Amino acid sequence: MAFPTWITRRAQVWQAAVLAVFALGACAPRTLAPVRTSALWIAGHSEPAFAPDGPPDALRASLERLLSRGLVECDSAGAVQGALAERWVWSADSLTLTFTVREGLRYTNGAPITSADFAAALTAGLGREDHATRAWLLQAVRGIDKVRAGRPLPAGAALGVETPDARTLVLHLAKRDPLLLQRLATPGIATPFQQRAGIAWAQAVGAGPYRVLAGDAGRALTLVRADTCAWAIARVDTLRVRFIVGTPRVRTMLRAAGADLVWPLPPALLDEPLPASWSLVKRVAEPVRRLLLVFRADVPPTTQLPARNALAHAIDPRELFSAMGARAELSDLWLPGAGPFELPSYDLTESQRWREQGHLGASFHILLGFDADGAGAEVARALQGQWARAGLYAELAPVRGPQVLAAPLAPVAPQALLVESQAAIPGAAAELATLVMPLRGPAVGGFRGGWRTREFDSWVAAPDAPAPLDAAAAQNRLAEQCLAIPIADLPWCWLQRSEGRAAAFHPRFGPEYATLRSFRSHTLNR
Repeated sequence: MAFPTWITRRAQVWQAAVLAVFALGACAPRTLAPVRTSALWIAGHSEPAFAPDGPPDALRASLERLLSRGLVECDSAGAVQGALAERWVWSADSLTLTFTVREGLRYTNGAPITSADFAAALTAGLGREDHATRAWLLQAVRGIDKVRAGRPLPAGAALGVETPDARTLVLHLAKRDPLLLQRLATPGIATPFQQRAGIAWAQAVGAGPYRVLAGDAGRALTLVRADTCAWAIARVDTLRVRFIVGTPRVRTMLRAAGADLVWPLPPALLDEPLPASWSLVKRVAEPVRRLLLVFRADVPPTTQLPARNALAHAIDPRELFSAMGARAELSDLWLPGAGPFELPSYDLTESQRWREQGHLGASFHILLGFDADGAGAEVARALQGQWARAGLYAELAPVRGPQVLAAPLAPVAPQALLVESQAAIPGAAAELATLVMPLRGPAVGGFRGGWRTREFDSWVAAPDAPAPLDAAAAQNRLAEQCLAIPIADLPWCWLQRSEGRAAAFHPRFGPEYATLRSFRSHTLNR
């Protein structure tokens, strides 16, 4: 049957139109869905508590940096750059520092961030009864000298932290501090969180490149890329962190597929060969991280110099270093700029002489405290054996969980501590601050040495010291008092799977899954 001419022509028009559409579709570029990336990070340590104002802790600082950033940060070369601060200006007399925070800052849940949030971050860690790290870092700020542990902060304008408007933060100084910007780049010190205490990681809300999607207390965290952060780059879309205690369990994870990074390393993990797909990465830490043997100068019998010397001369540091394997580096340097440090000689006769001088008897007993999952665990038993050969008895006191940070700072604690130490900022004065107790209040840093003296106040407690610190003399004084013995340097060490998602590296923080964007808008006037 023949169709009318007008129907045939209309069909031909529709056929041509359909063919044209298909032709255009074939030539048009295809829109591909973005590739989603993920990584699995195995932390060979118990989960640290969320506590941005707590004692220094490398693992906790790395996790908190993923969730929030501070006003300023130090880049991999040590130069200060802006993070959440758009710019900063010094007054002509260097006694006022004014920050302008970035416009439109928001927490990862969408809530706005103002200068008051930064002021709260700066002051939240002041007056703590366990450690005075925040007060030491901000010691140049007006009113900090009036802060007392466990008491309310100075009221009103007595504390030189001011927020005239939502984007302006002003610090009024009582004395000049040329290192203040470096101090403000220390983890947590100027880092905003909606809540800073009394919550779990799953409730932590910051201003960083990641937000917490889920948390299984003590076992795992799942972080996802946040869409509110334009100043830092999340290297993966989803980062899963699993906390696994014990070398055997971590070895099992190495043999299984899926993990990309292992850090921190549990004790003795490197004593056996690694699976073929894994490799050890070592990078120099700045400031230098060290394993220190600290003798408490405020807990008997190590309150006595003879007791400390008797213990020190019964130690063979090189044997202890050998017990640490590939994770440690041997060095004869301690305070920056001081030159080589001479360790106490391994001399059992000298150890006995000191015991006689101190009327300590043929032997005495001490406790040796250490993190059961840290570097100290690799040498604790060897150290106990060395002292036993000299007739000195050390009872091992390993700790896990919350006690890892609490025990080394407790007023009553083991007489000897194995601690992983890293100064808050570079320099001999910062190293010295961790070893010398303030005139009043708790210790600076993550452990309490118990030695109080005024002889270093001009440098440790005065950022505008009229003369530079004589680092060599300070180091000799530490040696005379036998307050601590550096066992080994601890570079950043982690395991990385060859097919996995590689982490970036920062000399201050070690491996990290987020990097700060570079901005050219920062200004620094002085």
